[in-house]
Amino acid sequence: AKLLGYPPGMAGVQLMSLIGLAGVLELVGGTLVCVGLFTKPVAFILSGEMAFAYFMAHAPHGWLPAMNGGDAAVLYCFVFLFIASAGPGPLALDAMMKKR
Repeated sequence: AKLLGYPPGMAGVQLMSLIGLAGVLELVGGTLVCVGLFTKPVAFILSGEMAFAYFMAHAPHGWLPAMNGGDAAVLYCFVFLFIASAGPGPLALDAMMKKR
């Protein structure tokens, strides 16, 4: 949404800003995790990005995620951390490349 402008609302984000960097990480990293390429390092980076987003944008408004609107950031942080520790599944490109 940050880079592509869909759904409408965040169009016009500059790439050389924190939001632009987050948009690049989310678009490229999310695509790589979805197809299962470089899954462990990318998921670890995305987990760190979600933790950074929580502490930069949500934590100043209160500590509890349910109260400050940061519940999605916390959820994604731990999901990506789980993926980084568990690794890709058998249908991932990483797993298919290991078989060869």
